[in-house]
Amino acid sequence: MIKITSIIIAVAILAPGCKKFLDLQPQSEITDPTFWQTANDFRLAANWFYENTLDDPHYDGTNNNDNMSDIAIGTEINTVSSGTYVAPEQDGYWDDSYKAIRNANKLIQEGAGSSIGNDIKPFLGEGYFYRAYNYFRLFRMFGGVPIINDVLQPTDAAVYSGRAAREVVLDSILNDLNNAIANLPVKSSAEKGRICKEAAQAFKARVCLFEGTWRKFHATGSSDALLDMAITESNNVITSPAYSLYKGKGDASYRYLFIDQTSQDNPESIIAKKYRTNINVNGWAYGVSWGNLNPTKAAADMYLCNDGLPIDKSPLFKGYDSCRSEFRNRDPRMTQSLILPAIKIIRPQYDAYRPQWPGVDNNRNVNSGYMLYKFISEMPTPGDGGGAFDWNVLRYAEVLLIYAEARYERNGSISDGDLDVSINVLRDRVNMPHLTNALVAGNGLDMRNEIRRERSVELAFEGFRWDDLRRWATAETLLPKSVLSIKVTGTEWAKQVITLDGASYNSYFYNAPASQLENGYKLLQPGAQRTFDVNKNYLLPIPTKQVALNPDKLKQNPGW
Repeated sequence: MIKITSIIIAVAILAPGCKKFLDLQPQSEITDPTFWQTANDFRLAANWFYENTLDDPHYDGTNNNDNMSDIAIGTEINTVSSGTYVAPEQDGYWDDSYKAIRNANKLIQEGAGSSIGNDIKPFLGEGYFYRAYNYFRLFRMFGGVPIINDVLQPTDAAVYSGRAAREVVLDSILNDLNNAIANLPVKSSAEKGRICKEAAQAFKARVCLFEGTWRKFHATGSSDALLDMAITESNNVITSPAYSLYKGKGDASYRYLFIDQTSQDNPESIIAKKYRTNINVNGWAYGVSWGNLNPTKAAADMYLCNDGLPIDKSPLFKGYDSCRSEFRNRDPRMTQSLILPAIKIIRPQYDAYRPQWPGVDNNRNVNSGYMLYKFISEMPTPGDGGGAFDWNVLRYAEVLLIYAEARYERNGSISDGDLDVSINVLRDRVNMPHLTNALVAGNGLDMRNEIRRERSVELAFEGFRWDDLRRWATAETLLPKSVLSIKVTGTEWAKQVITLDGASYNSYFYNAPASQLENGYKLLQPGAQRTFDVNKNYLLPIPTKQVALNPDKLKQNPGW
C-alpha cells in the first residue's frame, strides 16, 4: 500500500495544531502538476483510504464496541454505557474522520477536473464513498456536524464552518453514495478487494435504516422515504449475484467466517479491513481472549431455544442449575459465540488445547462467568499480539437483516416470503427453525422484537448494539439496568469444586458475598452505577477544544 503524503494533505478539519486549526505537511516532494496524470495516480491516492479509514475493532474507548452497550463488559467499566462519559478535549475519531474527508475532497476535485476519462471513474467513486463513510461516522455519534466538501486552505473562511442540520448532513451523505453507486463498477468487474457498486448500495442501506428508524422512534420526522431506500438498496444487493452467506465450514461456518485469514475468498464479506502477519496484525482476537469483551446475561438470554422459541416460552430450556445447562437446546450461534465452560480450545496466546474456565488461573476477566468464543483465532500468535484474518466492516448477513427490519418498520408487518429471503436465510445456515407469522402469533411473540433479536444475535459483539439501542430509543430503558452474568445461587456455580469432562475446577464464584450478587446472579455492575439522560446521552459530545476554537458557530450537543 503506497502512501501519498504530499499529494493528499493529511489534515483534520478544525483540529488543533500550527495555524490553530490545520497541520500542513511539506508539499515539496510531489506536486499537483506532476501528479494526477494517470489512472494509476488516482488508484494510488485512493489506496490511502483502505489502510487509514476503515473502522477496525476496539474494545475500549468509543469506537464501535459492544462494551458500550448492555450485552458486553470489559475488564474496566465502560463510561459510555454507564452514562459517566466526560466530554474529551480532543477526539481522534473526529480528527481522523475530517482528515479522510479532506483527502476525499482532493480526490473528487481532481477527478472532476480530469480529462483522463472513464478509467478514473472507479477511484472517483471511491472518493465519494469514503467521504460519505466518514461523514456517517461523525453523524451517528455527534448528529449534525460541519460539512466541508472543498479543499480548504488555513485562511479560508469555511474553516470556521458551523454545524449543519442533521437533515442536511444526511442529504450530503446520500448524495455522495448515489455518486459512488453511479461511478463504481459492479463486483464482478471490480478490482479484487476494492469498493464496488453493491458495497456502496449495502452501505447506503445501512445509513437509511439507521436514520429512518431514528426518525421513527425519536419522532424527529418522516421515516417512510428512508425506509423505502433501505428496502430498495438492500434488495438490490440481495438480488444481485455479488454476495452470499459463508458456508465453508458446514455447521460451524458462523464461527469460522470471522477467523478466516482473508476476506477476498469469503462470499459474505462486503467491506473488510485487511490485516497481514508481521505487517499490520489484527490484535482483536488476542485482546478479547484475555477478557476485554465479556458477554453478559443479557446477551446469553437472547439466544432462542432450537425450537425457535425464547427461553421464557420454550419447554426445551434447561435452566441454570449446572454450568452447561443453559447452553443446551439453544441456537447454535450461542456456543459458537460463547465458550461452553471447560471445553478445550486453542487461544491466540497458546499453541495447545486448554480447558476454558473463568477465573484467575485462566488469565481471564474474573468477574464474568461467560467467555467470548466468537473471534477467537485457532492460530496461536504469541509475541506479535494478533493475527492475519480480516475484520468485516460490512457483511452480507447485515444486508439481510436490514431488509427484514426496514420491511417491517415501513409496513408494520412482514410477509413470510420476505422473511424467507432475509432472516430465514441466516437461520438455515445454523439449522434453526424459520421465523414465521404463524410462529409469532401462535406463541404470543412480537414480530418487531423477534426481528431485533435476530439482528442482535447474528451481529453480537461486532459493535452494532449501541447504535441499535439509540436508534430504537430503547437505550434509556436497557442501559441503566444492572449488568449481570451467570446464575450462582442454587446452581452448580455455587459449589466449591465443579467436575466437567472428568476434570475438577475450583469455582471462582463459590461463597460469593451478597454484595456481588443480585437476585442470585453474578453482579458485574449495579444499576445504581449506570444512568442514561435522554436529553444528553443519545449523542456524544463534540471535543471541547473544537468548540473552544470556534465557539460562535460550533455549538456543543445538548447537556454536555
